[in-house]
Amino acid sequence: MLLRGARRLLASGIRRQVGSWRGCSDAPGAGAAWDDASETGDALVKHGARVYRRERAEHWRTFRWGIGSQFRMDSRNRFTPVHKPHPMSGVVRDDYYDSDNKNIVWNETREGWEVYWYENSKLNARPFPVKKFGLERAKKEAFQFYEEMTEAGRIGEKPSFPSPEEGVFFDQRLQCWVCFFWRDGRPHSRCYSAMKYGFEGAKLLAVAKRRDPVDGILPVRGGGGTPLILKEKGPTPQQMKYKGGHIGLKY
Repeated sequence: MLLRGARRLLASGIRRQVGSWRGCSDAPGAGAAWDDASETGDALVKHGARVYRRERAEHWRTFRWGIGSQFRMDSRNRFTPVHKPHPMSGVVRDDYYDSDNKNIVWNETREGWEVYWYENSKLNARPFPVKKFGLERAKKEAFQFYEEMTEAGRIGEKPSFPSPEEGVFFDQRLQCWVCFFWRDGRPHSRCYSAMKYGFEGAKLLAVAKRRDPVDGILPVRGGGGTPLILKEKGPTPQQMKYKGGHIGLKY
């Protein structure tokens, strides 16, 4: 028993001595190893506390709708219920919201990147939300999608609608030709839908109204907005509600 205890004490003392040699430069062969490393240019791992400091400009942000990942990219694994917030926080670099492409912009409300392009003279958009793709992946996917659309030749030019004269222009949101004019000392405006009159027909009506504020081409009477010749006569609301004899049967 005494022999076993002596062996254990000797082994523990040797381990402590070897550990102390590893942590200091006075250990046998330490100086030689350092000199050899300096001559050969090899890097040595220095023992001790190492402090990691983030040097890039960044800030802390909470995303209301959550931060996605490759797992969340599958529609079956999305956050549920989708209409409720799923706040998650993370570190975002300050230049994350910058984009060198004017057709790829950051949407603050939806918390995601959006790609805009014109195809067949119509404006299209596709979102890349952070809650689905993740922080950096959302921006990467947006730029990659725009490059694929460009290579496929689907990126068109923004349509232009030159004004035929002053006071007449095309409103892309309403899809109407609008004209401004003065009548009885007061400013007025009229809109002519391209869906109703056709693109060129609506433009002709707007120009005619601008030149003749009283009548134009198709006069409008009775306080309506639609010319009389274009109004279709149909059943009255009372006739649409009831049918049958003098009493009327509701249906």
